[in-house]
Amino acid sequence: MLRTAIRLTPAFSIPIFYETNENDRDLLTSQTTKPQTGWERVKLMYTKDEFNEVSPELRYTMQASLCGAFIGACFGGFIKSKSAYIYFMESNQATAFQSTRDAQKKLQDCVTLAFARGAYQWGWKLGFFSGTFNLIATTISVYKGDTSLVQYITAGAVTGGLFKANLGLGATLVGMGLGAALSTFGGLAVLGILKVTGASMDDIRKAMASINTARKDQFNQALEKSAKIKNDDITRHHDSIVAKLGEKKLDELVD
Repeated sequence: MLRTAIRLTPAFSIPIFYETNENDRDLLTSQTTKPQTGWERVKLMYTKDEFNEVSPELRYTMQASLCGAFIGACFGGFIKSKSAYIYFMESNQATAFQSTRDAQKKLQDCVTLAFARGAYQWGWKLGFFSGTFNLIATTISVYKGDTSLVQYITAGAVTGGLFKANLGLGATLVGMGLGAALSTFGGLAVLGILKVTGASMDDIRKAMASINTARKDQFNQALEKSAKIKNDDITRHHDSIVAKLGEKKLDELVD
């Protein structure tokens, strides 16, 4: 039996890059579901199904975390590499290098190392922030069964506090306040866009499901076509080898 669908609305997620099927629990907004308590919905969110797959809400969270880490790595890498390039040029104006190639190599090494450091420093921070924020906001949304501004503010405050917890109580409180303020603006923007467009998170998920289904169909068709072409080539090659062996055998019998 497939897991019973439930009415959920994930919060502040980036619903991309996940496979979906209308017959499984990816579409958790079925209108024919039975009423469930908030804790039952949360439990289902953190439970794997019979195919050992995580819930769509957790997939949204992981996708948001990975997207945040990627954006943070790119941003941090570019910033640090630019600073390293400027620093190298300013601090080595009077440096005597063995050759132009040697100077270019050292400059490239300096910029590459700075890019790696910046990507690591910003990547894990933004990935952690995005993942934690989405996990908290989505959990609250799952428990309440709808999307509201409260979940954004709460998630922002908790995430901001955790992000600065290692710096002491004062920094933690500042992080909570800043996170709550930024999350308020973000939540208002998201809810405003949904209200103006007349769409909902359910509509977005269903649209993404249709897009992913179409993409899967195109991929399967291309794969099937490629397999047929490949099998035909193999068959023709096999037939040619058999024909050659048969002719050789026939010649031996005649001789």
